[in-house]
Amino acid sequence: MPYNLDPKKLTNEDWLFNNCRERSFYIIENSPKTEFQLRRRLKMSKKYPDDIIEKTIVFLKQHKYIDDIAFTERFIEINKNIKSKKQIISKLYEKGVNREIIDNAINKLMDEFDDLTIAKKFLLKKCPNYYEIHSDMDRDEKNKLYGYLARKGLSYESISSVMRVEL
Repeated sequence: MPYNLDPKKLTNEDWLFNNCRERSFYIIENSPKTEFQLRRRLKMSKKYPDDIIEKTIVFLKQHKYIDDIAFTERFIEINKNIKSKKQIISKLYEKGVNREIIDNAINKLMDEFDDLTIAKKFLLKKCPNYYEIHSDMDRDEKNKLYGYLARKGLSYESISSVMRVEL
């Protein structure tokens, strides 16, 4: 549906639709959004009825302004060396991405996840000189480090091999 900009022919619905599209462009201008995030932002404004929001979402999807699959793949690509796999999945759920889309993207990019590298980064961030002092650390200090790494979403195997100790 093209823009109707003729003031004489502009209905209230046309005005709302045009306004909702412009607001959507403003929202997604600086950072990509998922369909869920955009829908939530538009509903929060309470200016637009649900049917206008739905028409706007359809328009944006048709023109590839919002694409949850591309968003998910981009998000994984950016965060794969910074966050654990569980953290990435959790963040994508928060952003309203469908479980099926997340699973497909994870399977597609699975070989690129290296939990050991990520675990080592987290360990050295928390305790930069861990490998020099790990033999002097008592069990409680090691358990605290283990807990920190576990809360980051890393597996027991990854944590144990990075810490080089049996807990």
